[in-house]
Amino acid sequence: MISHDLRAITRPSLFRLAQGLVLLMGFVLVAVSGCGKSSGVTVSGTVTFDGRPVEEGYITLSPADGKGPSAGGPIKEGKFSISGVLPGEKIVSVTGGGKMQFPKSSEEMAQMAARGQQIQAAPQIPPNARGNNQKVTITGQAQQTLEISLSSPGS
Repeated sequence: MISHDLRAITRPSLFRLAQGLVLLMGFVLVAVSGCGKSSGVTVSGTVTFDGRPVEEGYITLSPADGKGPSAGGPIKEGKFSISGVLPGEKIVSVTGGGKMQFPKSSEEMAQMAARGQQIQAAPQIPPNARGNNQKVTITGQAQQTLEISLSSPGS
């Protein structure tokens, strides 16, 4: 008889508690989804220098007005992808160029030395390359693609 009375008291209490939790979770979900800031745009694309893909480098998108954060990412085999870029006018800056070719073994290094060869520095994109430091507009779309075509100064 006592257990029956506890069941009668417990069921409505549990039901009200469950109702309250569901209501609270609903408020939390609405608050979280409505108050979040935009995570920015994902900007991806290709970078070429003198018609060839940039093997390795770095691309930076800086606000044209100098206000706000810059965003950047690595360039690998002519391709890049940067997440979290805020919309607006940006200045695109590319650094890097090619890969350095190192000897794969001490034997190969000895052969190079015997021929009088030295390790060559990787070709680099000059800061004044045509198309470098150009202005682009990042829109509010979730994804945006850029094709960055650079060339040697004076070409």
